[in-house]
Amino acid sequence: MNGKIKILIISHALVSDVNQKRWERLAKDNNYEVNLLIPKYWESNWFKEKIIYEPKEIRSKDYNIYTLNTTSKSKWTRYFFKSFSLKLNKIKPDLIYIIQEESIWVHHQIYLARKFFAPKAKIIFFSMNALGMTYEKTNNVLFKFILKLMWNNIKRNTEAALVHYPGCMDSLRKGGYNKPIYLQTQIGVDETLFTTSNDVREEYRKKLNYNSKFVIGYSGRLTAAKGVDDLFEVFCRLSKEHKDIALLLVGNGDLKESIEKGVIQLNLQNRVHITGFVDQSEVPKYMNAMDCFVLGSKTTTNWIDTFPLVTVQAQACGLPVIASNSGSIPWQLDNSAIIYSEGNREELSRAIIEFVECDNLRIKYAQIGQKRSNEYFCHGGMTQNFKKIVEQIMEHNYFYHNKEEEYKQWKAY
Repeated sequence: MNGKIKILIISHALVSDVNQKRWERLAKDNNYEVNLLIPKYWESNWFKEKIIYEPKEIRSKDYNIYTLNTTSKSKWTRYFFKSFSLKLNKIKPDLIYIIQEESIWVHHQIYLARKFFAPKAKIIFFSMNALGMTYEKTNNVLFKFILKLMWNNIKRNTEAALVHYPGCMDSLRKGGYNKPIYLQTQIGVDETLFTTSNDVREEYRKKLNYNSKFVIGYSGRLTAAKGVDDLFEVFCRLSKEHKDIALLLVGNGDLKESIEKGVIQLNLQNRVHITGFVDQSEVPKYMNAMDCFVLGSKTTTNWIDTFPLVTVQAQACGLPVIASNSGSIPWQLDNSAIIYSEGNREELSRAIIEFVECDNLRIKYAQIGQKRSNEYFCHGGMTQNFKKIVEQIMEHNYFYHNKEEEYKQWKAY
C-alpha cells in the first residue's frame, strides 16, 4: 500500500494515558498515522475507587487524540459518541480498530457511520465476550433477537478479530465467525514503566523495612477469585519455619480487612504489608521490591481469568512467577512460570519453597519470563507484531499457523 496507513482506534479504555502508550509507540513508525477517538469525560470505578478521566486532545503529524462527548459518562455498555460521523469524515481512516465489547451501542454506531463517511475503511475488532455465543444463552426473546442482529452485523462488517486467549477464539468460531483471528491482547505492558531497577528495588525495600527478607508479592484485587486467600494462608504456614520471608500485597479488595485481622492475630505486622489502592505508575516500583510474584486465580461459576496482565507486568520487571492453571493462564505463560493446580495450597507452598531455596531456579524463570513478556506482551514486541497484522489486513493476504506450529502473534488462526 502506498503512503501512510491511517489507523483509527476507538475505545473508552484509552481515556487513561497509561493505555495510550502502546499507540504512541506505533505512531513513531513513519509508515503510520495513528488516531485515537475516546470519550471527552469518563468515570470509572476500580478497586471501589471512583476515577474521573478528562483526557486532553493531541494534534501532531502522526499521532492524534480526539475526544468526543458521549451519551453516557460511565455506563460502558450503553453509550454513543456525539458528532462521531463528522469526526470520521475528517479523519478518513484506512483501518478502524474497535476495542469495545461487541454488544455495546457504540460498536454498532461505527459500522453505520463507516458506510456513509468512510466506505473504504477496513474494520477489525477486539473481542473478549464472544457475542456470537451469548445470544444463544439468553431466554429473553427480544434481547436474543437484538444480540443476534448485532452479531450478524459484526460478521458482515469486519475483516478480522483480535482476541487475547484461545477460549475466545474457539467461542467466536462456534458462533460462526469464519474470518482471520489473531491472538494479541489490547493494552499490553509499557516496558519503560515495568522494568528492572536496582535503585528502585533498594529504595522500596528500605521503605518497607524488607532489606533482608525474601519478598513474596502480589498485585491486583484482594479477592478469593484471584487466590489471595490461598496465598495468605500458605504464607502464614511457611512463615513459622521460614523467618526470612515477607508478603507484599499491592491493591485493595474485599479480603483486605480479614487479612489485616489475621496479620495482627499472628503477630506478622513486620512481615506482611498491604498497600491498599495505588496508582498504576506505583505498581512496578513495588514489584521491584519483590523476589517472586504469585497469582492464584480460581474459576468461579460466573468468572474466568482470561488474560491477567499483572503476570506479564511482573515478568517484565524481571520477576519469576508462580501462577495457577486457571483460565488462559497456562497458555499465556507457557513454560515461563511455575504453574500449579488452582486452589491447591500444597502445590503452591512447594513452588514458593523452591524459589526461596534455589537462586538458580528463580534466575531461570525470571530470564525466560522477561523474554516472553517482551516479545508478546510489551509494547515494543506487540507493535512489531501488530504492524505485520495490519499489513496482512490491508493487502488481504493472510499468513496462518500450520497445525501444531508454535504460537506466533502475527499469524492468524
